Amino acid sequence: MLKDWLKITENPSEIKEIAKRIIAEVTVDNHGEKKHFYTASLLSKMREEIAHYAPDATPAESEDMLYRFVYDYWVYGCAVDEEFYLHLKDRNDAEKREYMVRQLRNVYVRHQNQNAGDAFERVNKLSDKYRLYKRLKPYYKRDVIEVRDMDDYDTFVDFAKKHKVFVVKPADYSFGVGVHKVSMDDYGNDYKVALESILGEGKVMQEKYLSRVTKMVLEELINQDESLAVLHKDSVNGIRATAVRGKDGKIHIFHPWIKAGINGTFVASAALDGFDAEIDDKTGVVITDGYQESGNVYKVHPDSGITIKGMQIPKWNELIEFVDELMNEMSEYGYIGWDLVLTPDGWCVMEGNYSGEFTFQLINGRGYRKEFEELIGWKYEKDFWWEESERFWHN
Repeated sequence: MLKDWLKITENPSEIKEIAKRIIAEVTVDNHGEKKHFYTASLLSKMREEIAHYAPDATPAESEDMLYRFVYDYWVYGCAVDEEFYLHLKDRNDAEKREYMVRQLRNVYVRHQNQNAGDAFERVNKLSDKYRLYKRLKPYYKRDVIEVRDMDDYDTFVDFAKKHKVFVVKPADYSFGVGVHKVSMDDYGNDYKVALESILGEGKVMQEKYLSRVTKMVLEELINQDESLAVLHKDSVNGIRATAVRGKDGKIHIFHPWIKAGINGTFVASAALDGFDAEIDDKTGVVITDGYQESGNVYKVHPDSGITIKGMQIPKWNELIEFVDELMNEMSEYGYIGWDLVLTPDGWCVMEGNYSGEFTFQLINGRGYRKEFEELIGWKYEKDFWWEESERFWHN
């Protein structure tokens, strides 16, 4: 079994040999069928990511990184992008273990959300954007529809007549993938052409990400309050409020941050063309500069000229109360990453995230595993994140 020979080492030669064996031997359970985890397609995707983040690396250096990242994934649970934007590739074993990286974080989120249904159900209730909207409609404060095929034509026409400009989102994606703003003018005000085009986007996305669905969600534009719109008027400058049910039974907002776009971008995200800045959870004051995953740091917004650190987020106490309300409505959950936007009528939900990123680790340059464990009163005791996953029982 994998655990019998997966050793902890910082010797590059040993890491490379272990990674080669992982690639050759590790399998997953795919609906009862045993399949290799590392397909040619997955390895190709990893090489593309490495080329994106390290364009000046030589072929030999890129291959060394590939093997290192395969090893790190199975030992620590980190993804390729985290290796770069969290600088994990430059950290030692003890330092890496302090971080709540993607797969390890999923273990803790699974613990927190264990009362929300089976593996599929507890994720789907949040990742399916329209399903969550239907459950929390009063908290969205805007119109939202779902389109699956041309049978939804009448629903789409009614929506598009009311909202000539709207937001298009793939129904179950994250990281802002595929999210964009459109106008009926883009389609010559032809409703059939518009719907066919939007449905076509869903099909293209599903072909690229086979585990996803083709349906699309359309949303009325959020009427953002001027107090935060002033930071960057072209993006929705939302707050990530990660709600955690602590060991004391209370809801805590764990290291919130503000997301802002730059240079006219619509989607605000440090992973895309925007930045994130941490907010003090008690006062609502922004306590850091703005950070991007690329490594850029902004003291002042490059477009509006507003100083980021020291900004006061308006109606912060109302946000705290709003999060408590949401978690009461979703009482089966102990962890949800809420994206919230301030409107003239108060806070509204942009969306809820099942396993939201710990972007404050990027901002502050350190891991937060111990702090999170202390908050929830629980620690994962296994050696490796995958040991309780049924997908890897073959290994």
